[in-house]
Amino acid sequence: MKRYSQRWHGGGVLAELNITPLLDLCFVLLIIFMITTPLMEQQMEIKLPKARSNPAYQIDPKSIIQVSVTSNGIITAGKRVMTTRELEIYLTNAVEKNPDSVVALRADANLRYQQLMDVLDVVKRSGARLGLSNTPDKNK
Repeated sequence: MKRYSQRWHGGGVLAELNITPLLDLCFVLLIIFMITTPLMEQQMEIKLPKARSNPAYQIDPKSIIQVSVTSNGIITAGKRVMTTRELEIYLTNAVEKNPDSVVALRADANLRYQQLMDVLDVVKRSGARLGLSNTPDKNK
């Protein structure tokens, strides 16, 4: 089916490309990525230990650094997997930028004790404050 331009009445074929469907597709993909990106951060399966106490004070959410350790000893921080040495460099740089940095450590309940101690030593050497994430115990 031929389309004809309204500007030129010489009977020529319209050579303009309609990009509206392409823009619609781009916006849909953008929305999908905006929704799924935050969910990917919590993708790691970690079984947190339970605790009964509540935090004593509030922390600025901008100064929290999430560090996760799986039961296999895989460490993630800043949305990437790293070794303990890379974690120490990452945390030291973060503390230099923001001295009020707090590490929220999410360690699996089945993690070997030595692996947990290695990560705790790294946090201590970096100078950041430490907070341990847990699952609230519903049997208070």
